[in-house]
Amino acid sequence: MIRILMLVTVVLAVCGVDARAGFIDFDSGYVDLETIDSPIDTGDNLVTMTTYGPAANPSGLPYIAAVGLPRSAFTTSFNPDLTNDDVINGRGGSFFMTDEHVTDTGIYASNYLFEFANGITELSLDIFDFRIDGGAQGTSNAPLDSATATLTLFADQAMTNIVGMSSLTVNMQTQPIDGNWEFLQVFAAGVAVKAVLELGDLDRGVGVDNIGFVTQPPPVNPVPEPSAIVLLGIGGISLALFGCLRRRHLARLA
Repeated sequence: MIRILMLVTVVLAVCGVDARAGFIDFDSGYVDLETIDSPIDTGDNLVTMTTYGPAANPSGLPYIAAVGLPRSAFTTSFNPDLTNDDVINGRGGSFFMTDEHVTDTGIYASNYLFEFANGITELSLDIFDFRIDGGAQGTSNAPLDSATATLTLFADQAMTNIVGMSSLTVNMQTQPIDGNWEFLQVFAAGVAVKAVLELGDLDRGVGVDNIGFVTQPPPVNPVPEPSAIVLLGIGGISLALFGCLRRRHLARLA
């Protein structure tokens, strides 16, 4: 009986460890065209998201786009009636985040910057519509054969210490013009506080959704929570009771 009680205590203690995993999918609490202008609280972390780059919009902020018609993103003068977003609808739900914006010279995408109040050890996300509408163009207006998206993790606020990097390359000639998606994941060799999704301004509007991350584990010697104290107390009582019964058993044998 005592051994069973001790085993239950250990199991409860292990199950009570917080995995500290965060997830953002934008499908709850958001509306079309809403600007992401404040940190998102996932319960164990605060995530701030902005955009930047040579063609960054004046506010430097991504916003929410709705899937389906009328669409607030991925619609340009090159394909104003394009409706092929079935893949996005199946993968991204009803809403996703986009960086599409209009300037005097055209429609561009920016790079994404993610900042975490608590350090993370892993980051993953979905990228939607990673190619330029109407065909990718290089600096000489010649079609590009491929384009690469890179997700980089940094251990410092100045973004000088890289602790993780992952990238994907798509064939721009065969990638669907709209509605495509790619999955990108990177693990940190340490703890990261910032991350950058670099797209190289090759696209007019790149969506991001299903952002998952793992917040760094608690400190080695954290202050025990009330539930942990109770579990430790049960374990201590079990050990004391077991020792008492063992001594009585030995005394009877003597």
